[in-house]
Amino acid sequence: MLEDLPFELLSHIYTHLPTSQSVFYLSLTCRALHSFTAKEGWKIFLRMRFPSLPIPTAEAHDLRDAVHGLTTLSRNWDRKAFLARYLEPYGCITSLATLRRIPQWNSPQGQTMGYQPSIDSYEEWTGSNWSARKQVLAWSAGTELILRVKSMGPEVARLWEGADAADQSFYFNEYKHMTAWFTWKMSGRVEGRDDITTLNVIRPFQKDSKQDSEDIVFGTASGELLRLNVGMTDEQRLIAQNYAVNGRSVRSTAISSSSSPLLAACLSDSLLALYPVYDALSDTGSIAPLSEFTAIPEGKKDCRVWSTQFLSDDRLAIGLGPSTEPVHVYEVTPGGITKNPIRKFGLDGRHWAPGDRNSSVYPIAPLPSSSQGGHTVGQVFLSGCYDGIIRLHDMRSPSAYESSYWDPTNDSAIYSLQTQGRERLIAGASRHSMLKVFDLRVAGGRAYHYLDVPVTAATKPNQSHRPNPHQPSQSHSAKASTHYGWNLFLNPRNYVPRQHQRSSHRSAESPIYSLSLPSAASPTLFAGVENNVVQFDFVSMLDAHPDPLFNPVLERSYRTGRIDVKSSWNPRHDILQLAMYEQSPENGGAVQLLRQAGVGRYRGEMGRELDERWRDPGGLRHRRW
Repeated sequence: MLEDLPFELLSHIYTHLPTSQSVFYLSLTCRALHSFTAKEGWKIFLRMRFPSLPIPTAEAHDLRDAVHGLTTLSRNWDRKAFLARYLEPYGCITSLATLRRIPQWNSPQGQTMGYQPSIDSYEEWTGSNWSARKQVLAWSAGTELILRVKSMGPEVARLWEGADAADQSFYFNEYKHMTAWFTWKMSGRVEGRDDITTLNVIRPFQKDSKQDSEDIVFGTASGELLRLNVGMTDEQRLIAQNYAVNGRSVRSTAISSSSSPLLAACLSDSLLALYPVYDALSDTGSIAPLSEFTAIPEGKKDCRVWSTQFLSDDRLAIGLGPSTEPVHVYEVTPGGITKNPIRKFGLDGRHWAPGDRNSSVYPIAPLPSSSQGGHTVGQVFLSGCYDGIIRLHDMRSPSAYESSYWDPTNDSAIYSLQTQGRERLIAGASRHSMLKVFDLRVAGGRAYHYLDVPVTAATKPNQSHRPNPHQPSQSHSAKASTHYGWNLFLNPRNYVPRQHQRSSHRSAESPIYSLSLPSAASPTLFAGVENNVVQFDFVSMLDAHPDPLFNPVLERSYRTGRIDVKSSWNPRHDILQLAMYEQSPENGGAVQLLRQAGVGRYRGEMGRELDERWRDPGGLRHRRW
């Protein structure tokens, strides 16, 4: 009998179970296997099927919720099931300049074009429950800094139930998560001249202060580099700390992931400087750099530094160009940055055929390490190039790059990159507000894929059925996806700017300037386009058993038990309708253009392979969207 097998053999059997259903059904066979599944089975499943995604240290029930959350998240990415909306502060808004509440936030004015957002975010678990999290989001809006702090989980759900209608609309967002907004703008700053060009949010384990606060580092076009400490308690405070840049514009910044973080900054197109994030002040009242030098190769007058990124605590990469070797990697020592790169990467994939093409690299993104991938932190990373190609570089290889990702239908320059563990790669293009999604297909990466299964009575959309909290979500397996990738246009078909907002005409062709994922296990992605930040929540409106993060939002009819889609998912009537296309190898790489229908307008033409909101626009020419 299975329950009589040694621990090692039983664990090995669990490593071959392909679905959450199979683990769940095996746990029902006897008490011994039920106990083993609760203690070890879910851990084994998560480790084998999601090797690059983080999971919290939690009790058995919460690990089952973690399996539910991650399998549902994987399914929603595969089905392109998401809700998109523009973000702007509302409800509980505090001006950090005056430490007073403000009734309404207005988008910055005074420029011929909208602001270019720089975004950073993180989230952390605040309890043993899978959905108990705190999420922090910050972005730049011209000369203004926007900060959102959101709390989720069972405790927040109980606070919602006990609050009156006025407090619910003021302190909670559309998902019934407790939300507080903060804005900050120094007096005398001029839109277009003093804009914030880059920002980073310091992670909780890196903070110098043990008090409840958030630290945000940002640089401006007019030559300021600051760290803002924002108190989150009832006694809110605001402390600003300067870094010495001598009035030179700040183009890009990056913060190392160590517990004693370092700050790297690109200054005035050519200089690379390294600072301690927390250190004693100099005589001028600012933190002086540990090292500073010109990173442009000699004789390259038309070359500039575009970005910088820590690959690890002791390696720093920069993207520059135009150059035949647009990626340089430096060693970081206790005394600063070595002036000579330890490695340069060109654009030719063969080490025996040196490239002679000039190009520029904009974003750089390190790839998370993986024991299955066989590399350590800082050895493998991605770069986005002007030629529209994303390249995977390996410090151990003599080749310029090991693999590449590109869209044959669009060669726009890559302006932003974001990875989801080692599973997916999201890229922002320079034209048409285009977001590109690729399967990374690297060692130690994606090991779990969504697979259609026959629809049962318990899983039909809007079926009169109460969710079973003890059963993981269904319709999952380890079958590989058949799609190369997909592109999404962040140009909504149904958006009408509010009175105080700028027309969205320019935003239709806007680059995607920045991308941020709070964590690899988060269902939320943020994208920065001209004059706006778009929030994507990867969730299906018709899912009767969504990620536990979204359980509080579900409202059902008392008579039929059906989910009220509009009041549950679109209470503010702000869901965007977007368009996308994908290439399918079964059709010889043919492009299929699809558009999202309005909230609640589902007919199921696309089957279960795609979310119910997607429609073929060719068959809906005379229908009103």
